[in-house]
This record gives sequence, structure tokens and C-alpha cells, in this order.
Amino acid sequence: MNKNNRILKFTIDDDDKKIVRKFLVQHKFSSSQLHNLKNKGGLIFVNHKQRHFDFKMKPGDVILIIMNEEEPSDLIAPMYGPVDVIYEDSYLLVVNKPHGIASLPAKAKSGKTMANLVKGYLLSKKENSTIHLVTRLDRNTSGLMVFAKTSYAHSLLDRILHTEDFQKFYLAMVYGQVEPESGLIDLPIGIDPDVFYMRNIDHEKGKASQTVYETVEKFSTGSLLKLKLLTGRTHQIRVHLTAIGHPIIGDDMYSGKVDSRIDRQALHCYRLNIVHPVTKQLLKLQAPLPADMVMLKSVLRGEKNG
Repeated sequence: MNKNNRILKFTIDDDDKKIVRKFLVQHKFSSSQLHNLKNKGGLIFVNHKQRHFDFKMKPGDVILIIMNEEEPSDLIAPMYGPVDVIYEDSYLLVVNKPHGIASLPAKAKSGKTMANLVKGYLLSKKENSTIHLVTRLDRNTSGLMVFAKTSYAHSLLDRILHTEDFQKFYLAMVYGQVEPESGLIDLPIGIDPDVFYMRNIDHEKGKASQTVYETVEKFSTGSLLKLKLLTGRTHQIRVHLTAIGHPIIGDDMYSGKVDSRIDRQALHCYRLNIVHPVTKQLLKLQAPLPADMVMLKSVLRGEKNG
């Protein structure tokens, strides 16, 4: 039974709420999760006896919650192919996304996305295959992506997404040498009025956006930067680096030029530090630099062949 991510177990402490419903709210169950637990087949046991929301518990009691079955969306069809799993437990799945594949299906497009592949992966393991995307990456950005395995885990992760308990780090190779070598880019990002799928710096209507950067290595024509996202806007790193005059190499959408050295933006989510919302363990997860960015780094260093 312990493999079943629908089962949650708590021991009641002195400072926990004692009425079952209030306890669940205290432990971040959303109103829709409470509704589904009550009306869609969820079960609550206290000390092995089935109980209802109004039952009063005492310290030391053990409450077992069996969440209702989740109905997977038909909008995301399962597809089968390689999934590079970096971390997995009953609550979350972290994968290393290759470049050239979207995170989620677009409304008008069909085709393989990470959501389709993860659904196929979970089905092959006979697990709940409802897709709960916690973080997404642009099609041509590679690296770590987080999926929650249940709506409860999703809501817990959402609460910490833009806090110090959920830190996202990227590596990018940019044109030129950034001065100063490290700093904070704090510029609001809005939708480009001319091209709806692009973003730009918009001091009037844009949303607050912060990216911390640090130069890791300098080259004669470029730099390798480490970046930490403090907010999560669409295209944030790409727009911010362009705004300070150092667009990402290969990012033809924002740099305005095609680069023969790499066929996508040289941007990779290489590290996540997540305080696990259930176990409270600090997860330090990493995805190695992909081959095309390793090759680009070698070229920038002036070597002939990597």
C-alpha cells in the first residue's frame, strides 16, 4: 500500500486542529480537495476506524486519508518514449527535458510533449496518470521539470513555488561579457504589443520580474552565466538578458540573429533545490549540461572539437 500516492498518514500533535475538517484545512487541503474527498469516494480513518469531517481527534491519534481517484484528462493522450527521471517518489516526479519538445500541448497543436510522455510513463507503472505540471520550460530550453503526482502534492508545491523553498537555477551562454559580472535584473515583463507570443520590458503594464545572475566563465565573444529565478514569468531569462544587451546565444527570437554554432537558445535548467513539502527533506537535484551546450562552450573557449 505504501506505493499508493493516494494514501496520506498523519499523527496528531498537541498543536494540530482536532476536528478532522479543520485539521485537513490546516494541512493545506483545498476546498475542492475536501469536496472530492467527501463526495467522490475518498475515505478517512482515525485509529483504523472510518470517520467523518466532524469527528474530534486527540493527540497521538493516527489519521489515514485515502484520496479519491483522479480522472485523467482526455486532452493529454499518453505517449511512450524515453523519460529521463532525475527524482521520483509518491508525491513528485522530476524529469530532465531535452530541447525541442514542448512542456504541454498547445491548443491548436498535437504532437509529443513532456506531458504526453510523462502520462505514458505513469500509466506504464500503473500509477495515477493525471498530469499536474508544476514547472514548465520553453520548447527549446532543456533541463529540470517538476510534475506533481496528485492534486494535493500539486497544491503544496504551488505554495512554495516562488519562495526560497523552491529554488530554480539555470545556465545560459550569452553574447558579450556582462558588466557588472553579477547582479540582479529587476525589470517588469509584459506581452509584446506587436507579437503576442513574445514578451518585452513594460514599465507600465508589466509584471514585476527578478533574475539574479552571476558570471561563471568569460570567453572572448561571450559568457557563461548562472541564473536564479526569483519570479516565474514567460521567457523571463531570455527577455531580461536581451534587455541588458546580452541575449542568449542561439535565441533568434530575441537576439534577431541565427547562430550557426547551436540550433536553439543555449539555456538549461540545471539545478533545483526543493524543500519537499511533505517530508521536509531538502532535495538538491541536478541535470548535466546537454551535449550541444558542452560543444558550444568548447567552441567559445577556442577549441576545435570539444
